[in-house]
Amino acid sequence: MPRRPPAGFAVASVVAALAAGAGCDDAHLMVRSQAVSAFCEAAVDTVDGQVLVDVETDYLPHVVACENGNAAPIALQAQAVAARSYLYYRLERSGSIGDGTGDQVYTCGRAPGPEHYAAVAATSGLVLRYPPDAGDAATQVAAFFVAGALQAGPSCTGGTDDPTGTEQWVTYNDGLSGADLHQTPLGLVDPTNYANRGCLSQNGSNCLAQQGYGLASILRFYYGADIGIVRADGPCVTAPDPADAGVGVGDDDSGGGGTGDATGGCVTSPRSSGGAVALAIGLCALRRPRRRGRGATRTA
Repeated sequence: MPRRPPAGFAVASVVAALAAGAGCDDAHLMVRSQAVSAFCEAAVDTVDGQVLVDVETDYLPHVVACENGNAAPIALQAQAVAARSYLYYRLERSGSIGDGTGDQVYTCGRAPGPEHYAAVAATSGLVLRYPPDAGDAATQVAAFFVAGALQAGPSCTGGTDDPTGTEQWVTYNDGLSGADLHQTPLGLVDPTNYANRGCLSQNGSNCLAQQGYGLASILRFYYGADIGIVRADGPCVTAPDPADAGVGVGDDDSGGGGTGDATGGCVTSPRSSGGAVALAIGLCALRRPRRRGRGATRTA
């Protein structure tokens, strides 16, 4: 049975708290309109067998909590968008997703808290697609993410303390677009492979949130200036109230706080016990990951 938020849990109150710190230009990013059908349920391949769970109220809050649970609020939102995008990519191509570092961690012994449910609710249905002007023909992006090196402001780049050995997969694409964008070796590196638009650093995104970056700016920092941010349509997706139109998509909302607890997501470096296994799915060849250490506050 799908896991649900605890009784009496009020997502709306936490979303409102996130909105209270948002900047006046939060709504400046226009979420693009494309005919993307939302996946409201996901088949997850766990160690105990395949389970069917609700995407927005069960799967994503657990993934956000397991993958980067102690990050700042805006970094949690970036994690939610990346995790949802990768989920859609996998479901479109194979119909299910693995539970573990080979895809995304759904079960980790850590129950989601109000902040994790809120991050998912604030970004309800938002996914990354490319090209942004291709309409219904746009490709669903496999939004790779890893723990990355520990970073410090103001640039949140150049860190050399890399406990999980995953910085090599991170892409810094701030201001880059089109064929100039850096693709990550975690996927097939080919300008025509629109599913590979880079890789987010969980430690870096938390650093950017602490520097005051908004969600859109964080996503563009790693996935390029021309990444398409699209809201899927379906009964499980709730568009923001007009009064809170900028929540989750603005450029000037403050991330604040957060110590980070990045495990890295989707894919990582090869295991010492064997070579990387390339898995070609659709346009993107994904490499099966290695076991990751937790990045932001612990060593590997």
